[in-house]
Amino acid sequence: MLNKIGIEIKRRRLYKNLSITKLSELAGISKSYLSSIENHETNPSAHMIQKIAKALEVPVEQLLDIQFEILDPEWVELLAQAKELGLEKEEIRDFLAYEAWKRTIKRGG
Repeated sequence: MLNKIGIEIKRRRLYKNLSITKLSELAGISKSYLSSIENHETNPSAHMIQKIAKALEVPVEQLLDIQFEILDPEWVELLAQAKELGLEKEEIRDFLAYEAWKRTIKRGG
């Protein structure tokens, strides 16, 4: 991760046309520290990553290159409706297990 985060910070800094001096000022960290991160000499703490992400105006997850799937809004709405109806998580899990079982029966499994 060390090499990757330095590369990602530098890439985003250059994309925003920020000098290393300007980004260090915006993030409230020293220029030499930021340079050492970009050059893979220092492993930044979570706190420093947050400061840099805020200065770059990006979520921390983007600097860390964490991939997550965006839920389909219709699924989110269905879950919200189930919650409003008072369904518990365990009831939904039971229903899903039952539906999975039904499908295996239909396939002859």
